[in-house]
Amino acid sequence: GGFFDLNLDCPRVTLAAGVASCPEASVQFVTATDTQVSARLAFRYDLANEQLALDLRRLDYCDGRLSGAIKASPAGWNAALAMTGLKADCLVQADWIPASLPVAVTSGALDGQVEAAMGDDHLELAASFAVRDLTFSDVTGNFVGEELGGKLQGRWRRDGDIWESEAELRLDHGVLFRDPLLLDAEMAPLEIMATVHGSDGKLEVSELMLDHGASLTLAGRFDLSAGPWALESADIEFTSQSLEGLYTTWLQPYLIGTALDDLDVGGAVRGRIHGVTEAWQIEAEIASVDLLDRRGRFSLGGLQGNVAWGDAEAPPSRLQWAGGQVLRLALGGAEANFTLREGTLTLLAPLRQPLVDGALAISALEATGMDSEAPRVKIEATLEPVSLEALGYAFDWPPMAGQIGGVVPSLTYADGTLAVDGTLRVDVFDGVIRIHDPRLEHPLGPLAALHADVEVAGLDLELLTRTFTIGRIEGRLGGRVDGLLLHDWHPVRFDAELMTPPGDTSRRRISQRAVNSITSVGGLGGVLSQSVLRFFDEFGYSRLGFSCRLRGAVCELDGVEPAAGGYYLVKGGGLPRIDIIGHVRRVDWAELVDRLQRAMESPAPVVE
Repeated sequence: GGFFDLNLDCPRVTLAAGVASCPEASVQFVTATDTQVSARLAFRYDLANEQLALDLRRLDYCDGRLSGAIKASPAGWNAALAMTGLKADCLVQADWIPASLPVAVTSGALDGQVEAAMGDDHLELAASFAVRDLTFSDVTGNFVGEELGGKLQGRWRRDGDIWESEAELRLDHGVLFRDPLLLDAEMAPLEIMATVHGSDGKLEVSELMLDHGASLTLAGRFDLSAGPWALESADIEFTSQSLEGLYTTWLQPYLIGTALDDLDVGGAVRGRIHGVTEAWQIEAEIASVDLLDRRGRFSLGGLQGNVAWGDAEAPPSRLQWAGGQVLRLALGGAEANFTLREGTLTLLAPLRQPLVDGALAISALEATGMDSEAPRVKIEATLEPVSLEALGYAFDWPPMAGQIGGVVPSLTYADGTLAVDGTLRVDVFDGVIRIHDPRLEHPLGPLAALHADVEVAGLDLELLTRTFTIGRIEGRLGGRVDGLLLHDWHPVRFDAELMTPPGDTSRRRISQRAVNSITSVGGLGGVLSQSVLRFFDEFGYSRLGFSCRLRGAVCELDGVEPAAGGYYLVKGGGLPRIDIIGHVRRVDWAELVDRLQRAMESPAPVVE
């Protein structure tokens, strides 16, 4: 610390009537950081009254200029200082700046005025600064400012053990990054004002204001207690006239990695945060809010209502929405009435959510741990029948007759997993598909995984093959798909067995086109074209079916029973009779699906 090479020059010193003065003086010295300093000043000292008056006419420092005045006496002192064009990177190297400054400043310029006064047990300080092109960064890159410009002004006063402060900050140029928030001050200037009082280990912010344009405004007060600092009470009102700006700047950075990290948002919200110690309450009024996931996973439109979240006294909440979609399934308008108390959401009245051309009727819903990182949701509901035709339209499937529905005795969401404790029933092709205990991990995430066991009973093959255009087959089909696992909606594991049910008495016929489809999917193309059977339009059979054990990209195939050198995919019966025997045991799953797609697209054969 300190300074070196001090050179003080006062060409004319006068002493008259007990007053020593130097009307023209100059001083030069070098600081400990090797900064050259020169100044012109004048001073006057009254020996009898011990009064000093110093006039700093000009001090050249950090490529800028300072000027000011100091007056001191036994009763106290006061000072005023003006500065112009001081380089910020030079200033931070001054002896009076802490060596542990959290950032390294590389550029910027500072103008300002400082006034101070002290007497007895009283100290007062007022300052105003204008900053231009300020650039800084910490060593981690988590706190960075680039070409910042703005103003900082404030006042601080202490009387004994009581002090108060007023401060105002405005940023209107440059970019500020404080991980994870990024503020572009030119796009939307940021202004913060506060009035603070302190005494006896307490801090009272009696007035707080944050203004970030249409994105967010805050106004209110709060109290802190020391050792360590803890929030005692607060009452803050907030408003956002542009949820797009609020989301992009203030919310999205904290939502990265969640289902809400890539949204288009519109609408407005206003509310209040208030309470004491641990009895807090958040109230919000939502108006004309639209949410659209840019990845197309979900949307919600016309959301409005009020939400209250707090202790046991929090009032009921109500939200309604005009419609939307989730995973391409259309949602109709609905209304939810609920309470959010002590971290638990409880539905107050049944909620009927229209879903495609059916509905999910929720009779009970409770979500616990809403104020934690591991919320748990439990729902009792009934899925009112949704037509497979409507589902097919949503997912671009072939048109199908039938419907899906059923009672959901318990649906839970915990640890990122949505699980149904029960069975979903799909009535399709004059038969039934039962989906037992489905479980969906990370439902809206990029790595969604579906687990389920599936039971198939009595499907009418004529209806099924009419839908999927692989040729006509008459008869029934049943079986199971155990251990089904879909990753990102693509199968990666299951044990499937689908075949003619035991004891089936229905008529069993298979067309020439269906034979061609089965043989081409099984890699046996050309069987009919090379035999006399090509002259028949259809054939009888006693059993048909297959099994597939899928692990990753490979399907291990088998049929309804062993055959010489392979397995029966179709075992003939009646006349004309045909047997289709498979020999390939392992096949690439993607290739198998591609063969099935080509079979569906191929034209019907011509019977000669």
